[in-house]
Amino acid sequence: MDAKHINAIIPLAVLQAVRAIDQRGPERSAECQDEFTPKRLGMSPTVTAQIERYRQLALRRDAVESDEVVQLFRLVGRRADAGLAFSQGGRLAARHALQQLPGAVKLAHKVAPSGAKRRIGLRSATRLTERVFGAAMSLDPEQGVVVEAHPPTTVVTPAGVGCSFYSAALAEMLRSVADFEGAMLHDVCVARGDDRCRWHSGTKQGW
Repeated sequence: MDAKHINAIIPLAVLQAVRAIDQRGPERSAECQDEFTPKRLGMSPTVTAQIERYRQLALRRDAVESDEVVQLFRLVGRRADAGLAFSQGGRLAARHALQQLPGAVKLAHKVAPSGAKRRIGLRSATRLTERVFGAAMSLDPEQGVVVEAHPPTTVVTPAGVGCSFYSAALAEMLRSVADFEGAMLHDVCVARGDDRCRWHSGTKQGW
């Protein structure tokens, strides 16, 4: 994926998370409609149409122009529940990405012994992390799984709240394929003035 394009799974998952959150919210009275317009974003016909568009692109393993996804992150980042939306979106994105694994790999994840499962899972997660999230995953002797990226979406959200999307996505992916437990620690962030974003698992955990 080049710098001008972002995998369609990412905007698809963000909008699906926003829709799920907004559909659970209580109905608002007409006089309060303007106040809650941003929170009702997920219930609009436009979002429904965009979700279907992104879903079709994701099925074709296609991409979206990065400017379009940046604008989406900026919009969602203005919500009071932005952290929740991005975290849920990240977990959804990981699940969409994992559906792209070959059947043989999925079978190996189920039947392999624990140690082998982690190694197979880490290889799968590394490939998906690069393909879907445009990030590099590696192993560090001290900090375990390390992921580095420079996502254009994170610098447009207040205090880098958009980074929670990637934190949740990486943890969910490793949890699903490599028995990872815990959260990915986000110790370096573009939104805080660093030259890249960086996450790590905090432990090698037997890999």
